[in-house]
Amino acid sequence: MPVTYLTDSFHTLTGHRLSNVSQLWLFNALEDSNKDRFLNIFRSYTLNDAIMSDTMYYFTHKAENDDWWDNISSQYYGTPHLWWVICLMNDITNPFEELEPGQEIKVMKDTHLYQLLKEIKDISEL
Repeated sequence: MPVTYLTDSFHTLTGHRLSNVSQLWLFNALEDSNKDRFLNIFRSYTLNDAIMSDTMYYFTHKAENDDWWDNISSQYYGTPHLWWVICLMNDITNPFEELEPGQEIKVMKDTHLYQLLKEIKDISEL
């Protein structure tokens, strides 16, 4: 079934504004031949290898017994809504799997978050 990429903003399509930290910026909107609109949740992202390997961009967190991505996000960013950034940093494809105690998690330094969020927003508008 052919699909069309929609260039309208999420707000124009739905009437809802996205927060700057919303994970929905990652996905572009599509429309099928029946005029049904949906988000391309299969669109994937990987961070530049230089960012993934340079400790200038991140620090590590040792997972504890009850850690989840949103808890780690709250601890370091003051909001649970950036859990997906930490998943990107760790190349996680299934955020519903439990973290192993002692597992080292890369957490992007908050000084680099604005640039990442801006670039994702810019890419989503392509």
